[in-house]
Amino acid sequence: MGFYARYVLPRIIDVAMRNKEVARLRAAWIPHARGEVLEVGIGSGLNLPFYSSEVRRVYGVDPSAELQRMARKRAPDGSIKVERRDVDTMFHRERSQST
Repeated sequence: MGFYARYVLPRIIDVAMRNKEVARLRAAWIPHARGEVLEVGIGSGLNLPFYSSEVRRVYGVDPSAELQRMARKRAPDGSIKVERRDVDTMFHRERSQST
């Protein structure tokens, strides 16, 4: 993976996703989540502060290891558990998903 894909692009994505309209939508919808959440495209974790105390765990999937690292830093301390998942290892035979 090159320098741009590893260091520059994740930060551009993070900044681009911090606009007011997306923040408004996050504040309106994310607090409705409950239980265990699969967040496909967790990015830098900008949704994490919006989850309510009724979320026990967030499984975050993102192809960028750098964005996943940023998401772990953004996770609220102790209130929810954020687990990084790789797309390649997420769907093993032993772990079946219905949807």
